[in-house]
Amino acid sequence: MYSSIENPIKILLFEDNLGDAGLLEEMLEGFNCSYRLKVVETLNEGLKILKIQLFDVILLDLGLPDSDGIDTLVDLHKNNFKTPIIVLTGLNNEDIGTLAVKIGAQDYLIKKQIDSTMLKRSIRYSIERKKIESELQNYKENLEEKVKERTRELERSNKELQQFAYVASHDLREPLRMISSFLQLLERRYNEQLDEEANEFIEFAVNGAKRLDSMINDLLEYYRVANKEKKLDDVDVNKVISTTYLNLKSAIDENKAELTHNQLPTVLGDEKLMVQLFQNLISNSIKYRSIERPRIHITAKKESNQYLFKVRDNGIGMSPKHVERIFTIFQRLHTNEEYEGTGIGLSIAQKIVHQHGGQIWAESEPEKGSIFYFTIPELM
Repeated sequence: MYSSIENPIKILLFEDNLGDAGLLEEMLEGFNCSYRLKVVETLNEGLKILKIQLFDVILLDLGLPDSDGIDTLVDLHKNNFKTPIIVLTGLNNEDIGTLAVKIGAQDYLIKKQIDSTMLKRSIRYSIERKKIESELQNYKENLEEKVKERTRELERSNKELQQFAYVASHDLREPLRMISSFLQLLERRYNEQLDEEANEFIEFAVNGAKRLDSMINDLLEYYRVANKEKKLDDVDVNKVISTTYLNLKSAIDENKAELTHNQLPTVLGDEKLMVQLFQNLISNSIKYRSIERPRIHITAKKESNQYLFKVRDNGIGMSPKHVERIFTIFQRLHTNEEYEGTGIGLSIAQKIVHQHGGQIWAESEPEKGSIFYFTIPELM
């Protein structure tokens, strides 16, 4: 219950008209619960009392000797936002009533229309609503604190991952190099004493060490991209494509690849990451080429508040059932003998797109090439 005989409702009434104050007190006497009423005639008098005493509800006349109009509510609510306020006025003005509720009042009553039942209901509902608001606010603050704590935990985890990356770059890769070097030395020194099968075993071990070293290196690159602080700026994607072509010139020339693109937009992003994004997608298209000369075409169009980019190739394609797997880290659809690599390039591409607030997906069919789509929001 919101009140009892032992815990009466404590009401502070701001009213300079003693006749109106008397009428309100008579209405309160009709309550079937106890109350304590304190009447003040000025805003300043009430603000002083509120500094030393708590009330369950405030009844506020907007017209006081030292304050008049909606500013009276503003001044009162500013330092007493936890106490429900019911505005009392002689004006039948819906605009003022709406504004009062927006500012923080729980209810708005017109003096000529008030009766005991209406006043009782308003006080009860205002106290209960304010109680619910307070509980919701406490829940929100607790939730925000939990989110902050979870964020701090994630930041700690990220630092641990970065430390792991440094360890991996030295403490893990160095033994692999040593294993590979000693195996190759063994092969050179004792080549004539080893049979064909032994030499084959050595070759398998060396290749395995090299692949593991490559996987560790790619994993480091993935976490470098994931933890890179973005430098957002206006990025001309046409310039990004030109830089990408230069970076991939050897692969493009070697495969006689034909790369074309329409006029591309300027987006808000990180230029270096955007170059890496297109570099990974184009490299993927060249790598998984068909017997035909690789042809890759890039387009973009604006859709509502984002740009939709499309990278189309005429490569070997893939089954639609495998399309979602290709963005998973270290997921491969082919053996290392068929195509070299660790299968992390598209995972990095996905990470870059997500860091820019977009989405990436693909459509493909065997022997019909692939289309990679991704979105970049127009504004971040």
